[in-house]
Amino acid sequence: MSKCLFNVLYIIVSLAISFIPMNMAIAGQLWDSGIQVAAADSPPGSKDPEGLEQEPGSILSVGWDVTIASKYLFQGTDISEGKPVIQPEAILTVKGFSAILWFNYDLHTSKSNEFDLYLQYDIERENLTLTTGYAHYNYPHRDEWEPSQEVFLDISYSALFNPSLSIHYDFDAGKGSYYTLSINRDVASLIGDLSLGTNLFYQSNYYESSGFPSVEFNISSEYAVSSFTISPSVSYFLTWDNADFSGDSAVPDTWLFSLNIGQSF
Repeated sequence: MSKCLFNVLYIIVSLAISFIPMNMAIAGQLWDSGIQVAAADSPPGSKDPEGLEQEPGSILSVGWDVTIASKYLFQGTDISEGKPVIQPEAILTVKGFSAILWFNYDLHTSKSNEFDLYLQYDIERENLTLTTGYAHYNYPHRDEWEPSQEVFLDISYSALFNPSLSIHYDFDAGKGSYYTLSINRDVASLIGDLSLGTNLFYQSNYYESSGFPSVEFNISSEYAVSSFTISPSVSYFLTWDNADFSGDSAVPDTWLFSLNIGQSF
């Protein structure tokens, strides 16, 4: 995509955020059908937070979850040197507005090396869900990693394969954008319902890199235990040489194993 298009996307998202107060009346009308709390639909161990669903009919929702992952991957790129991580998250939602705090704890170094803050707004109309917001990333204990900021827009549609598109524009240190195109479908099995998903990742001048870093194939499930939700997940990231992800900069194929435990009130 051209730089002009990125600027257009940035303006659209910024305008959406500025008109949030006008949408509060719409959010109230939609609330009876339930609004989904918003983190981007991302696999455990990825950059974006997991997200929890708000209780239907509730004005205020508080939730937490923690992911234990075999490594920290961002669009297939390993940024924990193959070492396991723990990724806690806390979510506060009021009438479709969410504040989310997410951080990454490296078990090998025994240090927290990333703190993310998301401020976002969700709106759902029939089968269409729209999430728009702002994210701030801070990287303590990572030499030469500068804090950064993004605006993002996530669009999902409830249909046969539940397609979704996530667009993130980094207007700070990254000076570029990245995208995730996803499909998933629930299937019945002997061990319960399974969710089968595929995520195609793309970057455009994000930290001066462009191309397809990987495509992810994911299998996950979800189990209710008392008031907790437990979600095991397995992903395989397939990569190939293309654009800036070629030669020494190519992303290797890899597996990701994770377990997420969450609770909402």
